[in-house]
Amino acid sequence: MIEREMDIYRVFDEIIDTAIREKVDAVVHAGDFFDTTRPPPQAIHRAIRSLRRLNTAGIPFIVIPGDHDLPRRRMLPPLLILEEVLEDVHVLGLRGPEHHRLRTRSGELLVAGVRNEKGVGARQRLLEHLARLPKAPREPSVLLLHQSLHEVAPEYELELGELPQGYSYYALGHIHLYRRFAVGDSLAVYPGSIEALRVDEASAQPRRYVSLVELAPGRTVSVDKIALETPRPQIVEEIVFDSLDALRSALLRLRDRLARYPESRKPILHLTVSNVPRSAKANVYKTVETVLSGYVLSYRLRVDTVESKLPPSVQKASSSIKLEGLLKDFLGDEKLAELASKLIDVLGADPQSHAEAEAIRIIEEAFKLNERR
Repeated sequence: MIEREMDIYRVFDEIIDTAIREKVDAVVHAGDFFDTTRPPPQAIHRAIRSLRRLNTAGIPFIVIPGDHDLPRRRMLPPLLILEEVLEDVHVLGLRGPEHHRLRTRSGELLVAGVRNEKGVGARQRLLEHLARLPKAPREPSVLLLHQSLHEVAPEYELELGELPQGYSYYALGHIHLYRRFAVGDSLAVYPGSIEALRVDEASAQPRRYVSLVELAPGRTVSVDKIALETPRPQIVEEIVFDSLDALRSALLRLRDRLARYPESRKPILHLTVSNVPRSAKANVYKTVETVLSGYVLSYRLRVDTVESKLPPSVQKASSSIKLEGLLKDFLGDEKLAELASKLIDVLGADPQSHAEAEAIRIIEEAFKLNERR
């Protein structure tokens, strides 16, 4: 959807504006700068245009490759285009663990970085990479990593205690929600993604953030958690079905809330209608489309049905069953179960919400099909 693509560009421009306004010494990015290893030409063009504004302001930009930035085959990583075209853009980690000393307006800054590692042996490779980086730098320093830590995810490559001590700040990527940890006298921060791209992200953290950091040798002086203003609003709502009339009334109340947003900021709606008799399912789709169409940029509708002839106690018990758990038991694989759950969620949406196209996108992303073309 072109509007969502423009949303990303708009938020990135806000980040550039913030950096210039605050007169920062450098901007660092902890990976997944692009969403794919083959970004469209307009994405590369917008990135160059925005980063050139940083260059003009005398602010260097340092980035490491995330998993979305790394081609599986021997193809040119798109980040290298930015490094070659722009004078003060530095990509660390493509050639192994790297560090770069920058002369900024406030003095020297050391930035070290390691590319994303995953799969068998990832932890051991990361520990070996980290061991080759400078130890306890004497100047203010930043370590860039794009990995999951044990403290934030069940599937992880490193633990917090395995990060090398002595850096002033640890800029972390890969986790899309804001998380913050102490590492000695320093802080390790996941600022999260600049836009919520999934319903769980929108539900868990409605706002998006960047970190404004002040450093001293070997310690973090301060971290300001700055809320971004331009990410598109996303609303997560659930309505328990009682009757079509009651549903329509609830949707009209929701529409009144949606109508408060300006045309340029129409929200994305993630709507679940639960306890719906199977016989009423088609009418639920139609009612939602009739009432809400034109008030949102897009919506994803999930309809949870029940057998109307079942006793209420059985209906209640069936609604408490967790689909994700059943899929995991049946498929025997947590990632496949998560993928199946996403597809069920998306394909349960109104066809007018482009459910099929969204399902194809999810499958292509899960199996990296775009990278094979």
